[in-house]
Amino acid sequence: MNNSFEVIVKNEWFNTDKELVSVVHQLRNLRQALVKFDSPEAYESYCKCYSEMNSLLRQVIKEETPNVVMCKEFNGICWILELDYLEDGDSPLELVSWPTINELKAEGLDTLIGQRVEVSRLDDALDEIDLGEELADNIMSLIEE
Repeated sequence: MNNSFEVIVKNEWFNTDKELVSVVHQLRNLRQALVKFDSPEAYESYCKCYSEMNSLLRQVIKEETPNVVMCKEFNGICWILELDYLEDGDSPLELVSWPTINELKAEGLDTLIGQRVEVSRLDDALDEIDLGEELADNIMSLIEE
């Protein structure tokens, strides 16, 4: 069950501010903890931090946009994307597969602007992880019988 969908990258920025990069790392660590502990409280905390990160990113890019803004850190550089998708306040969006600069260059690209990227909602991704774990548990119980 894959609930991902494609959107177009509308704009991108790069930022090397060490504090921003640190915050991006902390959000990634919180995301990893969310997957590990999978509780309503962890999900609520992550969503709150995700919302705060979006506010921070809008300040960094100095643009008021109703669109989804997300980022990832690569080698001390924060890569910020604005997606052509309105922020609807639902579950946070995540890129399914974020390319590296080298992967872009291999495709003859130097930007993601105008490119289609695959995204999914965080709650859908967590549901898929739960289903995968449940399937693995079921398989193990069959093997043990």
